[in-house]
Amino acid sequence: MGTHRSADGSRGVSKSLVITVVAVLLLIAAVGGWLWLSNRSASENRSAAGQCIEGPVTLPVTVDPDIAGPVRAAADRYNATSPQVRDHCAKIAVTVQPTAAMVAGLTAPNWDAGLGQQPGLWIPSSTRAVEQMRVPGLVQGAPASVAVSPIVVAAPDQLAQALTKADLSWSDLPRLQRGSLGDIGLGSWGGLKMALPPGDGSLAAAVAVGSAVSGSDPLTDDSARSGQVVAAISGLAAEAPESSDPGAALAAVADSAHAATSPIHAVAVTEQQAKAKGVSAFRPTGAAPVADHPAAMLTGNWVDKTQNLVAGMFADYLRAPAQQKLFTDNGFEPAAATPAPTPPKSVLDGVQSVLAHPVLGVQSTILIDTSASMAVTDGSMSRLNNTLAAVQSTLDTMPPDFGAGAWVYARDIEGGKPYRVVAPTAALSTAHRSELSTALGRVALNGSTTDRTYPALEAAYRSAVEDYATGKTNSVLLITGGPNDESSVSGDQLLTQLTSATDGAHKVRIDVIVIGGQGTQTLQNLAQKTGGTYTKVSTSDDMSFGTAVNHALTTP
Repeated sequence: MGTHRSADGSRGVSKSLVITVVAVLLLIAAVGGWLWLSNRSASENRSAAGQCIEGPVTLPVTVDPDIAGPVRAAADRYNATSPQVRDHCAKIAVTVQPTAAMVAGLTAPNWDAGLGQQPGLWIPSSTRAVEQMRVPGLVQGAPASVAVSPIVVAAPDQLAQALTKADLSWSDLPRLQRGSLGDIGLGSWGGLKMALPPGDGSLAAAVAVGSAVSGSDPLTDDSARSGQVVAAISGLAAEAPESSDPGAALAAVADSAHAATSPIHAVAVTEQQAKAKGVSAFRPTGAAPVADHPAAMLTGNWVDKTQNLVAGMFADYLRAPAQQKLFTDNGFEPAAATPAPTPPKSVLDGVQSVLAHPVLGVQSTILIDTSASMAVTDGSMSRLNNTLAAVQSTLDTMPPDFGAGAWVYARDIEGGKPYRVVAPTAALSTAHRSELSTALGRVALNGSTTDRTYPALEAAYRSAVEDYATGKTNSVLLITGGPNDESSVSGDQLLTQLTSATDGAHKVRIDVIVIGGQGTQTLQNLAQKTGGTYTKVSTSDDMSFGTAVNHALTTP
């Protein structure tokens, strides 16, 4: 018989159940502890971030004076938000410096401390300045505009109205500068008297003149070097009244009480600057230059990663609608959606050089080979006739302040000399242009199988030095089908003789065009030594020959 538990005994609790309950309690405690620690850590991280545990970071921003007001107001607004970037408390510090001074400072071997701290963000007057300053690797990406203002010609009311009524182009300004405002009904004013003080406005105006003259916008290297463009810009610069400061020039224009007799009638500035001074503005037709105020992020070794990040954020902040109102309230147009068309640095530097050192055209003595080598038929005409046609075509397009003359040479031409002057070298007045055309029409082949190129070139060179035209590029253009020189003058002797004839104050360039001939190393050396060109073409019956002639006669 089985046995039974006593009536007062109790049933025992399962050990497995106890273990399970304890495990669950421990798990709950662990999860709760983890959540508490996690929340505490997050709280501490937020607290640390609020305290900028990586310390403060200041971004130096340098701006052009004309846009300093709105940028400073935007910087104050930005700083008031207590921005935090990468656990740093960020701050914007604005310095104001003229764009030209910054271009010089950023391209100099050593930074000029007088310009303030080297910036991580630079806002110059225009993209032209960024191109002029272009140092490989210094600018990050393509700087975007923060505000725009058109470049205009600021002038007294009466003059601005007359210019606008006449619907003039930028290309008309050099003519008015060197001539008279009588063409637009202001004869008592004399010439235009447009000042060109150093600065972006003057550079923009000069580039616009070049674009209008050449039809190239933006202006290209080839167009900028052409005689027509150099002459136009030089004409504007050579007659410009003295002025070293755009602000002072604008103040002189604003003095409307003495407008007609003022030493300065006009100056190229932004429309915003003209309006701020209450001065009327004229917008010439053609090119439409602007001051687009790009925000250029600099990546020099003085800019750390955090500053670079702040620069990008602040540039975007400036383009936000709330900050754009700061600019429009100050007379600017909104930021440009696309970059303004801007010539490359080489073009801008070239234009700047012409502004500083005007060259009023080219004066060239054209020395043409008439020996048998020029009797070869190229196309439907002889080399000589093709040459005369190319020269005449170029002379027809050259401005009146350019100069030209024509010589011919072979073996023996006149009085035992290998050369003859068919038209003296002089400015291309209407009378001289007619004289040249008639003389060139009478040039004929000499027929000699050899020539005396070297003595003829020496004589033409010495004549160019003696009759030097100040303010112009003086040159000798030799066009030959050889040379087949049989003179006693060697190449070394010619180099020596021309060197002795060279006057440092009266430099004469030698350009050489060889048609089908072998040419000589001596002629190539002379062209290189004098800053000229040496061109060999296989025929005179194609565009390359005509282009070479035009380039030699019109390029300062």
